[in-house]
Amino acid sequence: MKKVLTFVSVALVALLLSSCVESSKKYQALLAEKESLAVENQNLENEFNATMGIINEVENNLQAIRDAEGILLVKQEGSERDQIVSELIQLKEVMATNHARLDSLNDVLAKQNKNNANLRAQVKKLQAQLKEKEEMIANLQAQIAEKDGQIANLNTQVENLNNDLTKANDQINNLNNANLAQENELNAVYYIGATKNELKSKGVILSAKKVLKNGVPTDAFTKADKRETTSIVFNTKKAVVLTNHPTDSYNLVKGTDADGKKIVTVEITNPELFWSVTKYLVVLTK
Repeated sequence: MKKVLTFVSVALVALLLSSCVESSKKYQALLAEKESLAVENQNLENEFNATMGIINEVENNLQAIRDAEGILLVKQEGSERDQIVSELIQLKEVMATNHARLDSLNDVLAKQNKNNANLRAQVKKLQAQLKEKEEMIANLQAQIAEKDGQIANLNTQVENLNNDLTKANDQINNLNNANLAQENELNAVYYIGATKNELKSKGVILSAKKVLKNGVPTDAFTKADKRETTSIVFNTKKAVVLTNHPTDSYNLVKGTDADGKKIVTVEITNPELFWSVTKYLVVLTK
């Protein structure tokens, strides 16, 4: 019985002491500090997670930029110019966003009175990598602009060369046409066959034996090309060549046409020799 009373007495004393401790100011202060530390710890953990989230996102973006960089460098050797420009603009926008987030994060870390030197060093490293990639993109854009300028310059040169070539071709065509006209004129010959009175009336002869040598009325003649003319047919029974042509350069052949009418053909056996004295052939028909 005494033992039970003793135990109860001890328990009551302990309970009273515990109640006194819990109600003391010191205990309450310690309890409040504990809760404050717990809140601060949670805030730190949240800030750390947010910081690491930003850092991981930037690192992932940088890796994507590295991957895209290799593709862009390969494409740059090809002709996908518009696609390269579009992708460079997209990458530049992504890096501008990352840059802003890192700058903001760096400001937050700088204001904190905590030992976050490692985080700040990591942010600084990422900022340096971003700057390097920005310079790479600026360099690629400059190369594209330079190539655009070179292409524009080459296009201008090609256009000028085409214009020069067109002018040269026009000049060559004009010369060829002039040459052809001159050659045709050099090879042009004229012939006429008519009676004595007709020849006189047309101003071709002065008499049966005197053919006009100067101021010959060319429009009264038929024009021909001596390179293609090997025979000339006159609708007559008899023909006399009044102009001077070497006798061994032609023959006068009598015959009939398809209708049975009499004709005389001047067969030119040697065109160069035949037309060497004069380029006019006057034939008196009877």
